[in-house]
Parts: sequence; structure tokens; C-alpha cells
Amino acid sequence: MSKSIKAFLLICLAVMIVPAYALAANAAVSVTVDGKTVKFTNAPVRKDKATLVEAKPLAAQIGATYAFDSKSNTATLKRGTTVVKLTVGSKSATVNNTKKTLLAAPYSVKGYMIVPAEFVVQSFGGTAKWDGKSQLVVTSPASVEAASKRKAADVVKAYITALSNKDLKSVKATWLPASWSAQDEADMKEQFKEQTEKLTLKSTKIVSFKGASVTIDAVVQVDVQSPYALDEIHELTFVLVKDSAGVWKIKSEEWTGADYDLPQKSASASAEFKTSVNKFIEQYAANLNDENVDAIASMFAADSESAAEEIEYWTYDFEDYDSYYTPSDVFLFAADEKNGTASVLVTFEVEDEGELYSFDSVLFLKQDASGNWVIQEIVDL
Repeated sequence: MSKSIKAFLLICLAVMIVPAYALAANAAVSVTVDGKTVKFTNAPVRKDKATLVEAKPLAAQIGATYAFDSKSNTATLKRGTTVVKLTVGSKSATVNNTKKTLLAAPYSVKGYMIVPAEFVVQSFGGTAKWDGKSQLVVTSPASVEAASKRKAADVVKAYITALSNKDLKSVKATWLPASWSAQDEADMKEQFKEQTEKLTLKSTKIVSFKGASVTIDAVVQVDVQSPYALDEIHELTFVLVKDSAGVWKIKSEEWTGADYDLPQKSASASAEFKTSVNKFIEQYAANLNDENVDAIASMFAADSESAAEEIEYWTYDFEDYDSYYTPSDVFLFAADEKNGTASVLVTFEVEDEGELYSFDSVLFLKQDASGNWVIQEIVDL
């Protein structure tokens, strides 16, 4: 056998017996944060099930500050209220003064501090996953937080949808078991028996987020499913917490305010139609000024549900006050000339014994068999 052949065989044998971990140690390691590859002066390495990278560039990519104390060889990283301290050559670190044990000790290369990336990222609330080959995939704390907020808002949306659909099982699923009682379930069943409204979540706003607890302000539109009623806008505040499985659940709900959802655009109608509506409103005001209860009563449809309450109110009002009503603004926001219906928002300027004030009423009108306007329902705002 020639010398050249022997030399070749010896080289092949040497390659075959090189330990697998030695080859792996030379494999290029990359780190991505939110899908973007991070550039380091010193290439990351994988050791002791940890990915070791330069601390300063990593901190910048996850939204943390970096400072190094050369006297103690200690790096301090901060993000929000979280403070992480690591020391060169020590497997002991602190997170908000609480001691933690590292898989690999930080070290220094030409003035660059190298730290275990997974520990740093997770300490600030991010995630870091090794792909098993050559890449550490990091999701920044900000991205984790944003995703968590979206999931919390989705729970509120699911709750409102379940309420609208009268789906008791789905309603219950959105609540923290400890905050949901048998009485809550009984009350909800009774509510669903009478509920005709449809609910739509219009918006959510995170007002407080503490990782495992979030407070959300929500705006919900309530469609009362009636041509003679106004939709409503309700404001609610939800507090959500994570259950034992890390899933957001509603802990409490508070209704903080409500208002009518008034249209902002006037309805299209002929001049004749608008004039007839305006004349009816003027006559209504004239009857108020004359304190003519019978005349006011005659302006309501026979099947009006609000007529009795309105007549009772004006009867007592006329006994105690002497007021003058002027319709200063008549806003027609719904009109159906074919079927003879109109919805109008009226602002009344009122003079009461020298005092001036205003109030708004929404009148739902329809034309009777003779083509005359009558009040089907009225809502005082």
C-alpha cells in the first residue's frame, strides 16, 4: 500500500472518530427576535442547553437597557419594573433581587459580555425556543404582551357575542369559575327569556395590564330590535385574570354608563314630507303651550305604549309649572314616505318663569288611515 493511500485512510479515520458534539459546536447559530435576525460581533454559540449571545445587542432588540459595571463584572438589564443582573463567571443571577440559577455562566470576549439568551428573554416576559438545530427563535416581551392583550380582548368579544346569541354555555366559559355562581346562571337564564336585543362589541381599550391581570374598557352597541326605539351605547369595564391553564377569564364586569345611539345623518325625504312633519311638531309644541292634555293625548296612536306615561307626566307638569316650549331644532333621521313613518329628534327650548333650558325628545311618527301624523312612541332624552 502506498504512503499516499495510507495517509488518506488515516485522515478519513480521524474524521469518523471526531465527537458529534464537537462538530455541533462549530455549527453556525443564529438568533431571531420577532422574525428579524440579530447581528452580533461575536457569533452566538450553543452550550449546556443554553444559547450564549452578546448581552447588549440582545437587550436592545427586546426593549431593555444595558449597563456594565467593570468593577464587579456585573451587567444590569432593565425593562419596565424588571431588573436583571448577571455576573461574569457566575451561574447565579438575580431578577428583581431574587436569586436565579443559570444553565451556563456568562463570560467575556474582548470586552463583550456573553449571556444565556433564554434566561434574559424569559426574565422580561418574552419567549425563546431552540429549534433543535441552529436557531433560537425569540418573541420579544412587547410582542408577547401585545398578543396577550389581543387574547384578553377576544374573550370580551366572545362574551358579548354569547350574550347576544343567548348562549349560556359560551357565556359561562368566558368567566373565571370562582367568579361565576349558581345565582349568576339562574339570573342569566331569566334574562335570556326576555331578551330581544342584539349586542355588538364596538371597541375595547386596555387601561391596565400586569401580565396576569388586565382591565379593559369596552363599548357595546345594543340594538333593541324595534322600529320604535333607539339603539343604545353601553360602556363597561372588565377585569380579566389568567386561570390555572394560563387562559384569560373574566373576573368582574361593571356597567359604567349608557347613552342612546343617535344617527348623525339626516334622512332623505321630499320637501312636502318634511314640511308635514315640521307642522306636526309645531302643533305638538302648541298643545304643550296651551297645556291641553286632551289635545296631546289625541296626537298619540291608539296602540302607543308610551302614551299613558307621557300624558301622566304632562298632567302633573302643567299643574306645577307654566312653561313655554319652542322646537328650535327638528332633525329627521329616518323617513319612509311609502309606508308613512318618520323618526325625528326635536330640541325644545323652554322658558319657565324666567329660567331658560332645553331638552331633547325623539318622536317616532306614523300616518294613520287618514294620512295624518300620530305619535307611535316617544323617548325623552
